[in-house]
Amino acid sequence: MITVDHRVVQGGDDPLDPGKIPEFTDIITADPHLTEILSWLPIYADSDLPIMLTGEPGTGKELVALAIFALGPVRRRSSQRLNCAALTESLASSELFGHLRGAFTGADHARPGKFRLAHGGSLFLDEVGELPLSIQPKLLRAVEQGEIEPVGGDAAVQVDVRLVAASNQDLLRLIAAGRFRQDLYDRLAVLAIHLPPLRQRPADILLLAGHFARETARRYGRDQSLQFSGAARRRLQKQPWPGNVRELKNVVTRAVLFSAGGLIREEDLAFTPYPASSPQSSRVGEWMPALRPSAAKLKELLDSEGGNVSALSRRLQVCSKTIYRWLRTYHIDLMGIREAEVT
Repeated sequence: MITVDHRVVQGGDDPLDPGKIPEFTDIITADPHLTEILSWLPIYADSDLPIMLTGEPGTGKELVALAIFALGPVRRRSSQRLNCAALTESLASSELFGHLRGAFTGADHARPGKFRLAHGGSLFLDEVGELPLSIQPKLLRAVEQGEIEPVGGDAAVQVDVRLVAASNQDLLRLIAAGRFRQDLYDRLAVLAIHLPPLRQRPADILLLAGHFARETARRYGRDQSLQFSGAARRRLQKQPWPGNVRELKNVVTRAVLFSAGGLIREEDLAFTPYPASSPQSSRVGEWMPALRPSAAKLKELLDSEGGNVSALSRRLQVCSKTIYRWLRTYHIDLMGIREAEVT
């Protein structure tokens, strides 16, 4: 057991007990490395120092940021969020620091900006590596001096904000390429947390898969005792997971919707190809929900729904006309399936 700041986090091979730290309710792990990282969050949260979260997409950076805010002092728990990847250069200053009425064409009303909205609380800057280079000195001023200047204004405004930034990019490479300021990185990464990818957390793969299966089954009224076959479990553990936890959730969600009975089999697992993923993720023979299943699979799915095309269309997230077209293509006797269900 690891004790931190009078809060207890389970270590070793046991899953983190969310009941011990309510702020970790959405973070599920049995990985010793990630558990150790989480054990330090209460200490990080008690500080007003900036925190930099790094890790591949889908590793849970936003969940960790929210946990930090929730664990921190009450005055810092209200928070604002801004995705820097969505900002153009012309928009960035206004979104971050606000603007005065008439500051530019179309500025019919004054806007406070995220820093002023977060004053006294916290601000999460997601994908900070995407922030335009011309805006970075202004962010540095906000972090170092607690000062911002709204677009169209000529006086500095004092702000008190706890800042957490996140990036899925290699910021050191961006610095070397001249796309990110070294001084800004140094100020944002006073406290740094790197979240490991799912492929380096083998104990979490089946743990999370089971959680997502139960969650999806509950949401769609499916059998919550659904289990993974041995082959399906082995396939999940072999997958490199370039999309990390987000990808795993998508794969399991689709598998629950497509599975028949109380068992998820290997053929129910459909993987979306990723540009840098392993060739395993696009093997011949795997099919995606948007594609037509085989005749045998379609008949099996219909059998599981008692021949109810409407129910199957909701399950597969395709229109009923598409299913009827598949039936005609395969010459499947829908009435025969329904009559067999009745008898």
